[in-house]
Amino acid sequence: LRVKSDSAGLGEKGAASTGGVTPLWRETTANMENWWQNNQSKIKKVDYKTEAPIVIVTGFVAKTREGVPTTLKRSGSDYSATIFAKLVEANRVTMWKNTNGVYTADPRRVPEAFPIQSLKYDEAMELAYFGAQVLHPSAMEPCIEGNIPVYVRNIFNPSFEGTIIQGRTPSVKETSSGFGNKVKHWRSKSGVVPIKGITSVDKISLVTLEGAAIGGANVAKRFIGALEDDGITVLIITQASSESSITVAVPANEGSRALLALEQAFELELARSTISSLDLIKGMSIVAIVGEGMA
Repeated sequence: LRVKSDSAGLGEKGAASTGGVTPLWRETTANMENWWQNNQSKIKKVDYKTEAPIVIVTGFVAKTREGVPTTLKRSGSDYSATIFAKLVEANRVTMWKNTNGVYTADPRRVPEAFPIQSLKYDEAMELAYFGAQVLHPSAMEPCIEGNIPVYVRNIFNPSFEGTIIQGRTPSVKETSSGFGNKVKHWRSKSGVVPIKGITSVDKISLVTLEGAAIGGANVAKRFIGALEDDGITVLIITQASSESSITVAVPANEGSRALLALEQAFELELARSTISSLDLIKGMSIVAIVGEGMA
């Protein structure tokens, strides 16, 4: 990500250079902390009040550790915005979309869905991770430490207040008059609205390992390690309380590869029948019900 060196017709004070602020894609937590410290010092060298009252930033682009240009994936410009919000210590972030905010469900599938007035950071991240197209799954992370509010609004309906995302309290008090009677039946005696949104991820495969050896030492670690070594994206992992099986959900196009990786990792156990089966189930979907007040 770089702030443009020209002002794109906004005048001499229309933009500023960050001195090469370029976040690396998929940094570890420790490396990201170093990245924040290094680049915040660069940003602080710019006097925004006099040098750059308007800052134009290219969104969506980044680079790998090797310096190869890449992108921040779907809705990556959201992530760009919140990264720079943290760097410049902004008091708010507004993401302009073509919808009236974050909806209770996908309005293309559920015509009765309506905009959510307020979400917590964790709720927004969960909704994004499990398929809500309006947000980037990682976009909330830079705003959490400084509690920077994120507004999701409609560029075609700017008078509508949209959705505000802020805070991480253990329960969610609904303050929106927009919810009105639509969620009255959801309310508990405490006034908490337990469910904020329902979303889904299609084209999923399930891979399940079963057998007496599942509860043994390091089996779960080897299971996940085999998938990780092969670059498999694990969306959900669950293990039976009896420790007789372990299941992961993976993207459909990675299901066969996941099965092969696990067959190789547990070849000996399968041959000895200490693991009784390794199965792949295709054509599944994940349905996620999200809300901090559900517990």
